[in-house]
Amino acid sequence: MNWTLQLGGVKCCIGHVLPFGATIMQNGGINFSINPADAEGCELQLYNAGDAEPFARVQIPEKFRIGNNYSILIFDLDAENVEYTYTFNGVMDPASGLRFDPNINLLDPYAKLISGLDTWGEENRPLRCRIIREDFYWEGDRPLELPLEDLIIYEMRVRGFTKESPDCKRKGTYAGVIEMIPYFKKLGVNCVELLPIFEFDELDNKALSDKGERLFNFWGYSTISFFAPKSAYAASGSLAMAVDELKNMVKQLHKNGIEVILDVVFNHTGEGNDKGPTINYRGIDNRTYYHLDEKGIETVIKNLYKATGIYTYV
Repeated sequence: MNWTLQLGGVKCCIGHVLPFGATIMQNGGINFSINPADAEGCELQLYNAGDAEPFARVQIPEKFRIGNNYSILIFDLDAENVEYTYTFNGVMDPASGLRFDPNINLLDPYAKLISGLDTWGEENRPLRCRIIREDFYWEGDRPLELPLEDLIIYEMRVRGFTKESPDCKRKGTYAGVIEMIPYFKKLGVNCVELLPIFEFDELDNKALSDKGERLFNFWGYSTISFFAPKSAYAASGSLAMAVDELKNMVKQLHKNGIEVILDVVFNHTGEGNDKGPTINYRGIDNRTYYHLDEKGIETVIKNLYKATGIYTYV
């Protein structure tokens, strides 16, 4: 029996609830899974990388919905050239915590790579999700699990630290951190703690300096995607290779006896409060992802498992 359908110009069938996000399957299809508790409809937009308009708009059928979850398996896609977003139909009632707007294209909270933010300081960039292949060769690497009392920690921001070092050629990048391993070892450092490396928009405000120069979000504490590394921190970011570059940095640090700790801030996101932009969490499942006050205004992110998962050592 043929279980496949043609929807929005693509060949598809009902998908798998887990894992969330976009996953390349062994049969060559790509599984898309997302969980909007209060939505009344879900559309998936598919783009060729860099195109202004999607080549397919796929309204996920209600029969593909299991509980609150929409999942769809799509075939014959070029995973390395596809970008995607979602839109949702539903009630717009901020006082009740419902903020559905079908005119806003939203990022997948479980995306492992975001396009549009790979060049530091570049404006007017559409943000979309990309699909990665889980084929990085770790060579058996794993966290070193050094005793806490033995750690000599060097806390740093990837971009600032490597740009300020005269010995670093690939400044501002994960690859640049690898260049600095001899420096860490000379200092006796056996652990680096990285200030936020999760995707954020450095242009998330319009502030200017006293000289009229554009100010950037230097620290990255307004995360928009907790599973995606900051692409602008990758020398290979424009090639959509930020994930592999970050993984290689971790592997090389481990090879040199240096533990890695990530600074993860879960209590707020790049969406800010109710006056902030709608990027993903607010437009997908506002009442689940955020604590709301008595007026339905977002305060802090609450559902850590659904939004992020919790981890520190890598």
